Amino acid sequence: MAVTTAADRWLRTRTPRPSADLALVCLPHAGGSASYYRDWGARLPASVEVRVVQYPGREERFVDAPVDDMAAMADALVDVLAPLFDRPVALFGHSMGAAIGYEVARRCEERGHPAALLLASGFPAPHRRAPGDLHTRGDDALVAEIARVSGEPVDALAGAELRELLLPMVRADYRLIERYAPAAPPPVTTPIVVCRGDADPDVDHAGGEAWGELAASGALSGHHVFAGGHFYFRRDPTALLGVVSARLGQIRSTTTHQG
Repeated sequence: MAVTTAADRWLRTRTPRPSADLALVCLPHAGGSASYYRDWGARLPASVEVRVVQYPGREERFVDAPVDDMAAMADALVDVLAPLFDRPVALFGHSMGAAIGYEVARRCEERGHPAALLLASGFPAPHRRAPGDLHTRGDDALVAEIARVSGEPVDALAGAELRELLLPMVRADYRLIERYAPAAPPPVTTPIVVCRGDADPDVDHAGGEAWGELAASGALSGHHVFAGGHFYFRRDPTALLGVVSARLGQIRSTTTHQG
């Protein structure tokens, strides 16, 4: 099918549910793609339609230039997501995607259609995160960092040809997130729920709790800790999806009651 709209380029929906009560927009990690969430739609309740963002420069968008600037990424996504707000929209972002999710939530509020929920996974509050410079370093350093965070060897980047194909996209993602250093990001009225692995090397309890400083209420709406490292839900997302389902069910219940 021909790609004709911005939504066609940016969003993937493996389990279409146009009559669902709410939409869940998933924002992948640095180097990640929409396929990482390929079965989420089928595993969440029929009241939820899962729309996964496909960043430029990967999978079927391989020929599109990667976006390496946070403002440009968030601005583009707010335009793409605007038509979804005929129903409640929740955002789930993992790692880099969590920071993008916050910037998208902030922009959505400025436009008068706030997100119903931000699920920030595997990332410390952006204003409490130490800056990085991996995007300026050599390929070996970047591959080593990917292996460190994932907790296992990155076989896909072992060969020179695949490195040449994939690393420019990964480097652009690191450039985006490492240059993103908001000193005093404004709080959002969107409720924030933090999810993280108990053995994540980059986000601990304090880093997770600091997201509460970005909530207009002054506190998180939840802080869930799961067994595992940075990619704690990679092999089995059952526990995480249980939390996501429950949180989305609360939104649905509140919306139905208000209606």
